[in-house]
Formats: sequence, structure tokens, C-alpha cells
Amino acid sequence: MAKQYNNRLKQTIQLTILGLIVLFMLIPLFKKDFVVDFEAYCPFGGLMTLGSKAWLGSLSCSMSATQLFMGVALVVGIILFGKLFCGYICPIGTVIEHLRKLAAKIGLKTITLKGWLDRALRVLKYLILYFTAYYSITSSELFCKKFDPYYGVTSGFDVDTVLWWSLSALFIVLVVSVFIRYFWCKYLCPLSAVSNIAANVLVSAPILVVYLILRWVGVDLHVAWLLGALALSGAATEIFRYKFYGLTPFRIKVNESQCTSCALCDQKCPQGIEVHKYETVDHPDCTLCMDCVKTCPTKGAIHFWKWNKTWIPPVIIAVLFVLALLFASNYEIATISERWGDYQNVENVQSVEIKDLRTVNCFGSASSLKAKLMRKPGIIGVDAYASEHRVIIFYNGDVLNESGVMKAVFSPSKYKIRSPEATIDQVDILQVGVYELFDGYDNYDLYRMLAKHKGVFAFKTEFGEPVMVDIYFDQDLDPVEALLNTINAGEYTMVKEGKEELVQVEFETAEGEKLLDPISFRDFVQEFFPAVNQTFNDYETYEASDLKVLEIGLPEADNSSYKRHLSYYVSHLSGNDGIVRFETLYTDKPIAHIYFDPAQVDSAEIVKMLTSPTMTVYLRDGSTRDFENPFHPKEPFKIIAAP
Repeated sequence: MAKQYNNRLKQTIQLTILGLIVLFMLIPLFKKDFVVDFEAYCPFGGLMTLGSKAWLGSLSCSMSATQLFMGVALVVGIILFGKLFCGYICPIGTVIEHLRKLAAKIGLKTITLKGWLDRALRVLKYLILYFTAYYSITSSELFCKKFDPYYGVTSGFDVDTVLWWSLSALFIVLVVSVFIRYFWCKYLCPLSAVSNIAANVLVSAPILVVYLILRWVGVDLHVAWLLGALALSGAATEIFRYKFYGLTPFRIKVNESQCTSCALCDQKCPQGIEVHKYETVDHPDCTLCMDCVKTCPTKGAIHFWKWNKTWIPPVIIAVLFVLALLFASNYEIATISERWGDYQNVENVQSVEIKDLRTVNCFGSASSLKAKLMRKPGIIGVDAYASEHRVIIFYNGDVLNESGVMKAVFSPSKYKIRSPEATIDQVDILQVGVYELFDGYDNYDLYRMLAKHKGVFAFKTEFGEPVMVDIYFDQDLDPVEALLNTINAGEYTMVKEGKEELVQVEFETAEGEKLLDPISFRDFVQEFFPAVNQTFNDYETYEASDLKVLEIGLPEADNSSYKRHLSYYVSHLSGNDGIVRFETLYTDKPIAHIYFDPAQVDSAEIVKMLTSPTMTVYLRDGSTRDFENPFHPKEPFKIIAAP
């Protein structure tokens, strides 16, 4: 009697992982403060960040030791055992497999590509891997985010994705890979290419060793050569040999004396491998999923390695990833770890740790902080842990003290909340020290808290311990006590996507708050006017006498929320070579000055550009993009001499 096909263990693992991902995506709909990092357990991101750590000394994006050790576990598992991740863990593979089964139940057939077309298409994933790895390793940014269907779905196609790339990849996963068997996994997935290179360890390991030796003896060989050699070796071995030079003895075995060639194993293999034709299944697509073993009706005809224990592969992968998590919990790996100046010769090296620095949340923000600290005499190094929002700053204790370091990190800020009525006689100023107010995210919290008071117009911060905050307000509308109670409340309600969300804060005001001398309405406007002054098109090559200035009224220039659009406005104007400078200022109203060369452009043409319904913005890559023009210049438009 034929054995009934059942691989519940694999299905349980697959669907549990997929279910957890879906659950974590749904929880924020009901619990707004619930945040889950879907990148945290991505082994491919871990491998890319391992590469950037080796090449640049920095982790990618907000990667941590968790992702790095996950990547190492993936490679070790493939070398020693096989492509277990693809068969049991990968959510993309799970979705494809179960959609394909559903399609089969309703009578839709799956095509399995074979022959020269199958082999030729396999090179695509190595090309994708090469460019993905090169960009990621040389920039400490994960290029895979731009197209990865898993990241696109779990992130809601955020700003790191290239939308049409990500949607195209998702279409290939959900549609193409169902009708053309595992099209994504076999032909496009860069993680599949990495897995195959690791499985081909007897070829890929010597390439890596030779590269490291050449670097060690002083040959300045760029990492691009290593990536190219590994990708080429993997592609050539897979395409021309159709199997790999590996170490693992853990294979599916077919006992020819027991096999009846019924081909049930071929039919049930998710990858479409003709299992019964092998003695040892060393096909490049085998993931040790055990479906063939489970479905074989003849006892002993197909088995895993020396045993017929189908639970061994999932146990192996579980052990590997548990070990990876244990290692990660015991090792800290900094996003960046840099020393500069005369660090080696400083005798009195001191350090200060700053926690909950939410502005440090990725490689880019950590690098920006490093650049800022390098400008401060006495600071000689930084370790930044982006995933923990934590930094350790090293400094020369003979030059600087801890307070000086904190001041170097701090950025004084101004925030305008609303404009007072023009008829107001004066604006009151409350000065108060606030503990636990330090970085930009803290300022956003304070902004939202004070914004509920209609009499609060703005605030600015200056470094102190605690940070000193000047609050500009009308005490006839909101008394001092009400403002202090709000800051000390420990929480506030924020409306996000139409729903209220309670946000916890740790602000505490210091004793000794005081009212400063009030200022006039005009002085307030001047203080908080978000002025812009940008030059372009070789402005510095002109004499003042060569230029004219077009003065216009620009009401939106007084609104800080338009500041990003102002940069677009400037880019739009810079498209005319005769326009060389743009600035906004406040006289008795918000105005803009446009500096231009009258020999190249006249004022009528500039006005036409200023009032155009769209702005043509020039992007960094040299392309252009049109945006709606939100500005409404006011007359009179007048020409004045350049100052």
C-alpha cells in the first residue's frame, strides 16, 4: 500500500514563520507603539553588512550583531549541510510553494524550464548578486532594499524601495513563479546565488583565500574583483556542471535496488527535480525539504544520508539560528568604530556613553555624527551602535571635559509652531531647563506637546545641563503653570493616520524657570523667519554691478513647512543659467530676491518660471522630476540693484 504523502513538520515551520510575519505586520494596526524590525533576522542583509564591515569597517544601515551572525549561520549551514534556509525558513519560497499548490488544485499547470534556457537564465541571479553586493559593501547601504519583495511588503514600500522595482519583483514572486516553477528563486534571487556560492565551497573558498593573501602582501585589489570572481565561479559551476564542489555528506540518497522508478518523488519535489534518476541528489536546487522521502511508497528506496530521519534538517537549521542568536547576544558590533587625530599618543583618553540618541539610527546618521565630532578639538573617536541608538565618544581629558563632549553632540534648534496675530503688542518668553531633552526626536516630542496650547508660538533650545528652552507665548492665553504641567506630564497624545496614539516621554523641568523680557511682533517674526539664501550657476564669478535683483512678495516663505519645497523652487530656477541666487527675507512681509544676469534673462521670463504651475527639479543622478508649484508670488514685482 502506498504511503500517504505528508510533510507536516516542514509545513508547520514554513507557515509558523509566515504567520508570525503577517501577525507582526497587523499588530501596529491596533497597537500603534508596537514596532518590529523585519530586517532583524534577514541573513542576506547580515552577509552584506559583514562585507561592508570587512571593507569599510562599518555595518550597513541599522544592522547589528544579530543580522551579522544570522548571515554567518546561513553560510555555515549551507557549507556543512545544504540549502536548508530556502526549504524551511524563507517566506518568499513558502509563498511560492503554497501558491503553486493552490494553482495545481484548481487545474493550473506549472512549467518547469529545462535545457539551455534554464541554464542561461540562472546567470541572472549572479549578475543581480554582484551589483547588489558591490553597492552594499562599498557604501554600507543595503541595495537589496530597493527591489526585495519581502522588504517592500513588510515596510509598506517605504522610501528605501524603488517602487516599480519592488512591485515588479513582487509580481514575479506571486504570479510568474507560480506558473514558471520558482522563477524568482532559480533565476533572480541574490540570496539563492549566495547560497550556491557557499555550497560550491571547494571552489569559492580558495578564491577568497587567494584574495586575502594578495591583500595581506600589499596588493591593492578592490573588493569588486573578489565579488566578480565568486559570482563567476558560482554561475559557471551551476550552469556548466549543474552541481557544486561541496563538502557536505548530508544528501538525499536513492537506493537503486529498492527504487521502483514510480517517479512519485519527482512529482512531489517542489523544485521539479527528477529525484529517482539520482544516486545522490546533488542538484543545485535541492533544499533538503524531505518531500521526496516522505512521498516514497517503498521503504528504504529514498533516505536522508545514512538515516531515514526526516526531522534532522529542520533541527539542524533551528540549532544554527539559536546559536547565532546566542552569539549575537554576547557580542556587540558597532555600526562605526572610528579613531582620529593623535588618538594613539593621547595619555588621558576618556569616554562618555550617550544612550537613547534616536537621531543615530543608521550608518548614514552615525557617519554624520562622526563628521560633526571630528570638527571639535579634543574629541578623538566614536563607537556608534545604530540599532541601539547608542554612542560612546572618546576624548582627550586634558583638552575637554564630559560637558564639552555633550555640547559638541548637541544641536541648538528653533521651532516655530504658529504665527501670532499681527495685532499682538508683544510676545512673552519663558525660559526653563528641561531634563531628558537632547536630540531632534526629543524636540519633535516637545513640539507636539506645546502645540496643543494655542498661545504658544515657538521655542528654541540652547545647550545646558539641563537643556535651556525659551518658549515664546502669550501668557494671557496660556499661563506659565499650564506650560510646565504639560512638559512634566510624562506623556502626550498624538494623532497619526486619523487615530490617537499615546506617546511616553521622560521630560522634567528644572526649578528656577523665569520670564525674560518680552519682544515685539516684528522681532519675533525676524527671529523665527526660516530664511533661505542659495547661490548657483557660478554666482561668485559675477560683480554686483553685473546683476539685477527681482523682488517679489512670497507669503509661503514664512511657513517652515514649505522649506523643502523652497529647495525645489531654487532647483527649478537654477535651470536657467542667467539666474544665479535666491534668498528670502522679512521686511514688513515675507519677500524673495532673485539675482539674475540681465544679459541672459529678463524679468518677464523669471516671473513666468516663478508662477509656473509645475516646478522642474534637478535630481542628483542628473534626471529631472516635475512637482506641483505651491508658491504664489505677490506683486508688485520690481527690479532693484544688487547690493
